[in-house]
Amino acid sequence: MSDILQLVLIVKYSYRRRKCFCKVFIVSFILWLPSLGCIGQKVLDLREYDIENIKDATPIVVKALKKCKEEGFSKLVFPKGTYHFYSTFAQERFCEITNNDNGLKRTAFPLIGFNDFIIDGNESDFIFHGKMIPFIIEESRNVKITKLNIDWEVPFTLEGLVVAFDEVNHTFDIQVKTPYVVEFGRLFLSLEREDSPYERKYGQRFATMENYNIEVGQNIFWDSKTMAPLYNTKLYQMPESGIYAKELEKGLIRISTKIEKLPPIGSVMVSKGKYLQNRTSPAVRVFKAKNLEFKDINVYHAGAMGLIAERSEDITLDGFNVVLRKGSGRMVTTTADATHFCNVKGNVTIRNCTFENMLDDATNIHGTYVRVNKIIDDHTLAVETYHPHQNGYLFGEEGDTIRIIDQHTLQPTTTLLIIKRIERVNEKISYVTFDKPISNKVSLYDGVENVSWHASAVIENNIVRNNRARSFLISTPRKVVIRNNYLSSQMANFRITGDLGLWNESGPCDDLIIENNLIENSGYGGNGIQAVFLIDPQYNDTSRVEGFYSRNLTIRNNIIKTFDNPILLAISVDGLVFENNEIIQTNAYKPIFPNAKNLRIINCSNVNISGNIYRSINGKSKGTLTVDKKSKDVKIGNKDDFELK
Repeated sequence: MSDILQLVLIVKYSYRRRKCFCKVFIVSFILWLPSLGCIGQKVLDLREYDIENIKDATPIVVKALKKCKEEGFSKLVFPKGTYHFYSTFAQERFCEITNNDNGLKRTAFPLIGFNDFIIDGNESDFIFHGKMIPFIIEESRNVKITKLNIDWEVPFTLEGLVVAFDEVNHTFDIQVKTPYVVEFGRLFLSLEREDSPYERKYGQRFATMENYNIEVGQNIFWDSKTMAPLYNTKLYQMPESGIYAKELEKGLIRISTKIEKLPPIGSVMVSKGKYLQNRTSPAVRVFKAKNLEFKDINVYHAGAMGLIAERSEDITLDGFNVVLRKGSGRMVTTTADATHFCNVKGNVTIRNCTFENMLDDATNIHGTYVRVNKIIDDHTLAVETYHPHQNGYLFGEEGDTIRIIDQHTLQPTTTLLIIKRIERVNEKISYVTFDKPISNKVSLYDGVENVSWHASAVIENNIVRNNRARSFLISTPRKVVIRNNYLSSQMANFRITGDLGLWNESGPCDDLIIENNLIENSGYGGNGIQAVFLIDPQYNDTSRVEGFYSRNLTIRNNIIKTFDNPILLAISVDGLVFENNEIIQTNAYKPIFPNAKNLRIINCSNVNISGNIYRSINGKSKGTLTVDKKSKDVKIGNKDDFELK
């Protein structure tokens, strides 16, 4: 029944009871008003700007958004079509984006300070050119982006089909279609069309139209048949430097480098550029925003993450897909995570999404520790960011609740503290003053965690496949439910961790349910033992492990099809349930870790393993389980198919 018809019936019903007609009508009208799309909504249709006949849509969109904000339009609508966005007339903003590259960023959609606003792409294709961030959403509330596709004319990855190799000289040849440059024995991805003009001056090559070259780095080989990273990918790992390229003819390049095993003919070499230079252009950047919805969106490519959100609240992704465009011939979608949430609170909802062929994880939800650089006085610390990709990120503000974390044990050393004052010194250092004394409770290089900014999450009915790295990384003490997903990733499907050694990702899990998921042939990368469920706080000194990092983790009713042995590695969990899961061994690949135990329990307490079914392909009736001496209260059900070894 339509909203209008419902309203008519209410009016009719109320009319029969004249005494309450006015009251009921007014209340009913107010209740139904938000759902009547044409009532109370000021819509700007971009047909007014003749956008369908414009070569560069960027200045038109920037102008239209300005009008929407100044004149109170609540919706911007595109006529269905294909629109190209160039950086020449894009707005520029300096962005410090956690887990990405900081810098001046140009955007076609500067959604800064927008409230109660909708962008409807009407299923249009948005094609971007060069280093841009399509959407920057900051200081905004109640914003919805829907029905559009994001892509780049030239991708941020160089992909080369392996057509030959020479075992004697230890070289291999790749056929490259994307624009590239070979100079001084180095291979560069060129972010421009093949017919774009360029010029040589002062002995250097300059591309026009704000285009850039990226030297190859962080390389990985893809299987053109499975459309996933090569099985046992680590055998084909190339170094970051010492890669020599020679152009044999146009589009044919010979690569010489140290590599354990030459890639097979038909595989695809993928390069996303040098480290700390290859996360320039996420598709969506969210900062200090609240109540956002992204619905029916396809991100076909981005030069970083599909969506990165920080210091924001209540975000819903419904049909936000990171997928290959059909017929594109590409192997890779985003060059980093499909989605990423750092220091976000409220609720994160991810449903009905497909994430495929990324060069990193499907999603990561976490906080970030800063580290103690100097103890100023009894109430004040100088804290620092550690990883270069976290320089400048907003750790906290006055009124936030924090706690100090021991760098060795990852355990709290203080009760909860309140930030009374915070002063930023530079992109790495801030002074933080607390409401209580911290004397004798903190040491240099301890972690500082912002407890206020952690999110709860529901992740359901999604597909994750053919990506490098993991499916879901969860590091939050709020309630998280992950259910009814199909998962097949190169590494662990689930990683529950925290560290003070590299990324400094914080937030021990304290209420996590993983249920009713179908997991198939993951962990085929070979980069260390990647259990399907990897729960591994990263201690810098394993001899000093004490206490528990995570609590109340439930893994139940999942179907796990796997060619390899590692299913669960659980370290330092208090309250772990692993029940009613069905493990089916397959012969999709040869096991990489055939001697590993299926389940490993280390320094855990209150563990219940029961009702699990293990189906082997070689006649074994039981799976293998090992429990270390530190663990206690580990219960194994009589009918469980795992036994202690």
